[in-house]
Amino acid sequence: MSKLKIIFLALMVAFMTGCGGGGGSAGTAPGTGTGTGTGGTQTAVVSTPTLVVGLFNSAGAAVSGVSVGGGFVARATVKDANGVSVAARLVTFSLAGPAVATLNPNTALTNASGVAEVGVAPASVASTGAATVIGTAVVAGIVVTGQTDFAVQAASLSLSAISLGSQNIDSGGNTAVQVGVNIGSVAAAGVPVNVSFSVSCGRINALDTSSGGISVTTNGSGISAAVYDAVAANGTLCTGPVVVTAATADAASKTATLNVAAPKASAVVFLSALPAQLFLAGSGALDQATVNFKVLSSTGVALPSVDVRFSIVTNPGGVGIGSADSRIPVTKTTLANGEASIVVFSGTIPGPVKLRAELVSSPSIFAESQNLTVASGPPSQRFMSLAVETFNIEGWNRDGTPTQLTVRVADRQGNAVDDGTVINFTAEGGQVARSCATARVNGISQCSVNFVSQNPRPAGGRASVLAFTEGTKDYVDVDNNNRFNASDTLINLGDAYRNDDETGNFKPGDFVVPRGVTGGTNCIASRGAFPSRAATCNNELATTVRQQAVILFSSSNGAIAPTSVTTGGVEFLLASADNRLLPMPAGTTIAADASSASGSCTVDKILGSPVVNVSPGDNPDASLATNHAVTLKGCVSGNSVTVRVTSPAGLTTIFLPFILP
Repeated sequence: MSKLKIIFLALMVAFMTGCGGGGGSAGTAPGTGTGTGTGGTQTAVVSTPTLVVGLFNSAGAAVSGVSVGGGFVARATVKDANGVSVAARLVTFSLAGPAVATLNPNTALTNASGVAEVGVAPASVASTGAATVIGTAVVAGIVVTGQTDFAVQAASLSLSAISLGSQNIDSGGNTAVQVGVNIGSVAAAGVPVNVSFSVSCGRINALDTSSGGISVTTNGSGISAAVYDAVAANGTLCTGPVVVTAATADAASKTATLNVAAPKASAVVFLSALPAQLFLAGSGALDQATVNFKVLSSTGVALPSVDVRFSIVTNPGGVGIGSADSRIPVTKTTLANGEASIVVFSGTIPGPVKLRAELVSSPSIFAESQNLTVASGPPSQRFMSLAVETFNIEGWNRDGTPTQLTVRVADRQGNAVDDGTVINFTAEGGQVARSCATARVNGISQCSVNFVSQNPRPAGGRASVLAFTEGTKDYVDVDNNNRFNASDTLINLGDAYRNDDETGNFKPGDFVVPRGVTGGTNCIASRGAFPSRAATCNNELATTVRQQAVILFSSSNGAIAPTSVTTGGVEFLLASADNRLLPMPAGTTIAADASSASGSCTVDKILGSPVVNVSPGDNPDASLATNHAVTLKGCVSGNSVTVRVTSPAGLTTIFLPFILP
């Protein structure tokens, strides 16, 4: 018999045995057989795995709904096709329907009993409705699912009485505020609930509540805690009874009242003095300053409507408060920002000024100004000084030969001016730095700029340079009050200008600093170091402080004009070859050689070498040639002397020998 036939017969026997008793007839109806075979008891056959989902409370009892704080779980039981529990099997849980609940987590492994479970909770304390929880697993390659519907029941919330850290606080002060949240009769521990706090005046957690409450979530103990500040959103202080309200959804709100004391000033602080430095009254410069103070409560909040008395503590002389020359204390009331200000007027003597601001209600509470001072004044024309390092530079034939210009300025008392005073420069030829700012060097106000040779080069080799700044004219203080007034004698000046031709006469095209005076007849032109344009004076103290200097563009090669030639020596004038009225550059050196048949004629000394720094003077037509001499010894008539002149740049000019008479 074949193997296939044997298997078929075995299957038939098994089938017949499973369907009835061993001796029964195959045609007899089920349950009516009378055979006596020993086939055993009949059992059901499971054909696929199963997954059953149920909902249980914290006590393990099956339920059909969940609520806040109940400790509910969704439980899935997994069995294989034979009904045997499947352990260590991943079950994935999900929710269907409205988003009224949450799962935590959404996956779990089955235990030895084939059970996996996850937490189920309402999405919020206000959630209501119904949803479906679904469990899914894979057993023997087959995906099995199970599900159950459940209800979400609204929580029964209530708020405890509001607790205040202090029932009575200072204006501008703060205190703790808290309220408990209960679910049913149990604190909402572990269930976050948002509580909204609002107040009739002030802030919660430093935020304004006038447009809506400030939400604060409960902590792990079911407590919602905040801080109340008795300061309104606009910065004003609260005072009197203040109502605090706590509210949450589906619960009756709670209120509490705290008492805020009336504000009390406890401090005055100095804010600023603008500007911090004044100049003497009548100096033509800033002579008024606004001094600002602020009044604060004990909590540091600005207080409005508080009377403050201002007085002068330190007065170098003539300083006024509230108005010029007044030393009477002045009372002011603080504004909404708690500030009070007073105007201080400078006097006639320089020095530090100290102002006091005190509470009228409590003079022992005060503050004093800091760093306010009256300086002597702005630059004075009489104390303007322009120094040139080297006048006669090798500039006619060479670009970039430098010299330094230094300005020193002081006020009419001869004191240093304020650091940072700007001095401006302008030049007829060459190039000069546009400006410098003064700084005190060993207490002296000064600043320096560079000047270099370049085009344009004025025809005569004399380049005018003007330094100028804002300042004051000089005056004779007739009444000795150190202040310029109508009784004093003004040393007048017209507009400052650069007098390029050095004639003292302003002409079209000259650089000028106009002050807007036209047709004036009260002053004449001046020339030299302090050029002033005629008919441009006024009776004001302010002016453009100025000084002019002239830079000489000397040649690199020289010209000699002998003044004396003897056997004892040769004397001569040395000038620039290109501008015979100008000297050679400073630093030019002179050398000489004597010649005789016997060799007995020698050069003894050379006088006037090197060429010195030569001031240009006020007259452009005057000769600035320098005097020099070569002294000789052992020389007789017929001997000769050769002179060599070398510029600072190294150009040497050799002159024809002088034949001794």
